[in-house]
Amino acid sequence: MFYKHPSVPYNPDVAATFFRSGLIESWGHGTLKILNECSLAQLPPPVFKYDLFGFVIEFKKNKGIASGKTSGKMSGKTTEKILVLISQNQKINIPELALVIGISERSIERSLNQLQKNHKLERLGGAKGGKWNILPSVF
Repeated sequence: MFYKHPSVPYNPDVAATFFRSGLIESWGHGTLKILNECSLAQLPPPVFKYDLFGFVIEFKKNKGIASGKTSGKMSGKTTEKILVLISQNQKINIPELALVIGISERSIERSLNQLQKNHKLERLGGAKGGKWNILPSVF
C-alpha cells in the first residue's frame, strides 16, 4: 500500500457510481494520496489493515496535537490553522480539516461558522463542489 500498486475495486458498481457522481476522481490513487496528505500534515503514516470486516485505515496523531476535547470558546490557534489549511487548499472539506487539526468535525463547523460570521471567510458554491475564499485583511 505504500508504493504504486494495481487497484481492483471490491464493488465495481459502487466505484463507478462514486466516480460518476464526482465523489472520487479515479481508483487506485487513494492510499498514496492518504500517505502524501499525512506527510504534508506531519502525521505518522496510517496503518492499513484488511480483516473479515473489510479494509481498515487507522490514523495516528502526533503527541503534540490536541485530543479533540474543546472548550466552549473557540481557540485562536484553531482558526489560524483552518485559515492556513484553506489558503493551501480552497477545496478542503470539514472531515479533512478535522483530521489534520485533530479536533472534531463539529468543532470545525463551529469555527467555520464563526469565521464566516466575522467576515473572514466565505463559502463559494455548494458543499460538494464549492470552495472556501479567505476574505481580504485576514492575513
